[in-house]
Amino acid sequence: MKVIGTLFKHLIRWPLEALIFYAVAGVFMILPVAMASALGGAITRLIAPLTPFHRRSLFNIGYAMPALPQAERKRIIMDMWWHIGRVLGEYLHTKALIESDRITIHGAEHIQQLQEKGGFLITGHIGNWELSFAPLVELDRGINIVFRRINNPYISKLLNRRVRIFNAAYEKGLEGARGMAKSVKKGDVFIALVDQKLREGEMLDFFGHKASTAIAHIKLAMKFDVPIILSQVVRRSGCRFDLYIQPLDLSSFDPSDKDVTKKIGTHINSILEDWIRKHPEQWLWPHRRWPASKGETYTPPKDD
Repeated sequence: MKVIGTLFKHLIRWPLEALIFYAVAGVFMILPVAMASALGGAITRLIAPLTPFHRRSLFNIGYAMPALPQAERKRIIMDMWWHIGRVLGEYLHTKALIESDRITIHGAEHIQQLQEKGGFLITGHIGNWELSFAPLVELDRGINIVFRRINNPYISKLLNRRVRIFNAAYEKGLEGARGMAKSVKKGDVFIALVDQKLREGEMLDFFGHKASTAIAHIKLAMKFDVPIILSQVVRRSGCRFDLYIQPLDLSSFDPSDKDVTKKIGTHINSILEDWIRKHPEQWLWPHRRWPASKGETYTPPKDD
């Protein structure tokens, strides 16, 4: 049965998925970015509410912000699907968007810190996060990222074409961890999306609940004395964006504190939480961010 399942996947399912994907992607590629964005939003808003991701999104927003009335939660999630669809429609136009006048950058002077000795640019899945590195393209340093490989090999090549913008792209997991360390040692800039669940992360507060949180970038930044810069993208209207750059101020944290990385990680989570509360319809709510998002049970350590 396993052999039959493998043959079905390789000979039927993956080619069929690729055929549908390339047909849709081809339409998005030939359309102007504004039209591709609007079409992506319309399609996703129509289809996504019929999927399990919609139910998980409604659970997550209720779990994170229980004070919101149910009608408001539903409105936000429907607006989120419109926004996420726009991000998908814009995906293959990422480089063109970065080179256009559709992004207004605030605080660009802080990027100079990364020019001096490299470091980290961190963000979350909010706004069109693919544009978060726009201020880095003129830097005279390598720009590196981690990406998750798509299971379907026929599709992954196109989806990963945006990594050509970067100096190096490391696959999520052990390769990504090694790549992050290598990047910092070389004085490159490493881009990290830190709002996702990380299996090897620390359980830190996020919207009042424990969530597995990445802290490797914090440890490396402190060890090699490189800056952490925050990048937030906010969709202003249609295909126009505000991009806010700000340095992460660590001066109030004691490097000798054994829990300093956890405290900094919690502080970063609080910043992300503030971004999300201001623009909840622009965050990726379907993600399994908390153990409760997929029915897991979290048992806190004894010293909590």
